Amino acid sequence: MANKDKKNKTSFDVGNKAAEKWTLIEAENKFIEIRANAEINTEVLCLQDAYLKMEMYGSTFHYLIEKFPVLEIYKKDITDIVVSRINKNALQNEFNATASIWRMKQLGEKDKTETDITTNGKEINRKLTYEDFE
Repeated sequence: MANKDKKNKTSFDVGNKAAEKWTLIEAENKFIEIRANAEINTEVLCLQDAYLKMEMYGSTFHYLIEKFPVLEIYKKDITDIVVSRINKNALQNEFNATASIWRMKQLGEKDKTETDITTNGKEINRKLTYEDFE
């Protein structure tokens, strides 16, 4: 299979320099724009909204994160903005609470977990014996 028949993640022929048009500075500036728009645009309710409203395809967005892992922090910021917006609107009864909780979990939020450790009536300040484990 010739190089021109192989494709990379942005659908360019392997070896085509057009696939490498992004520098870290250019990509970071674009991600900063996407994050800024996500902050002010109340219609951004998911990560996809954030980059699509700034005219970037998902394949490019994820390609750039893979190429420049430092951009992951901007993705996290955008996700946090979206979670905050969904949470606020759900608490104000503007969004369906169940759908909002589901969406926030999809975006990485977790339920609070608590562990209740009991001693089953045993004293906790004494030395344990074999009888404690029977």
